[in-house]
Amino acid sequence: MADYKGIKGFTIQSLSADPPAPIVGQVWYNSTSAVLKGYVSGAGAWASGGTMNNSRAELASAGKGSSTAGLTFGGDAPGLTTDTESYNGSAWTEVANLNTARAGLTGMGTQTAGLAVGGYPPDTETETWNGTSWTEVADLNAGRRGGGGVGTQTAALEVGGGLPVTTAVEQWNGSAWTEIADLNTARTGSAAAGTTTAALSIGGSPGYKAITESFNGTSWSEVNDLNNGRQDNCGFGSQTAALTMAGNTGSPTAKTESWDGTSWTEVANLGTARTNSGAGGSSTDGLINGGYAPGISDISEAWSDPVYTIKTVTVS
Repeated sequence: MADYKGIKGFTIQSLSADPPAPIVGQVWYNSTSAVLKGYVSGAGAWASGGTMNNSRAELASAGKGSSTAGLTFGGDAPGLTTDTESYNGSAWTEVANLNTARAGLTGMGTQTAGLAVGGYPPDTETETWNGTSWTEVADLNAGRRGGGGVGTQTAALEVGGGLPVTTAVEQWNGSAWTEIADLNTARTGSAAAGTTTAALSIGGSPGYKAITESFNGTSWSEVNDLNNGRQDNCGFGSQTAALTMAGNTGSPTAKTESWDGTSWTEVANLGTARTNSGAGGSSTDGLINGGYAPGISDISEAWSDPVYTIKTVTVS
């Protein structure tokens, strides 16, 4: 039978204490505690975040935010709201309002350079955020609500949406919207992740769809489905490392799925099932806030992945 050195090409170190900065996959024998240990990447997890000042759903968030630099705006409070709040990792602060109250809108950009797109009513409006105030800029070519959004304040995509439900996709260059390649399947209430040249469109309605489509800058292609079809879900990350979470599967869900560029895997659930939330971040550091849970929520949760930890090797 092959030994560890024969398999890995090196022997296990014997150390009197755990190494101060181990690398993932490193294995050692702790001679003081007389146990075999290793350093592994654990599962990602959601943790409670700060409570928003104003409960709301059908809101939007800056798509490239993180768990320590969030921006959220608009929504149903109930009733359409212009409210905008900024997040520092522990607390939400009210900042300058949108010019136009709306819900079902899409958010892109960052905490200091954001975009607020579409929604109802009006459903064509675009506003830009400079870290201090909102400014109305060029409208969408076709009004919509419930679209997915990716990108920055100067390079973004508005994907799908409705009503009526559409396959249309528009690209923003910092000053104007241009219609580009359509989705294969018309959807609204879908999530999106990635960039203007490498994007994902995830789930949506009608019918709690499991569809995922991938964009290469020119056209959309269907790729592997979600494990759990859903609509009004959130998403963030890249085309090769993304998360989608929450949404409606017939009722609000806490399920989270992780995308590795090929397929979806179920990971840790949210603490609170919800739908029509705001979210932003990356596959390793993100934030979800608000939504219907089923009442209008003010709850935030932060995602952290991977979680690295030292594990003791045991024999069962």
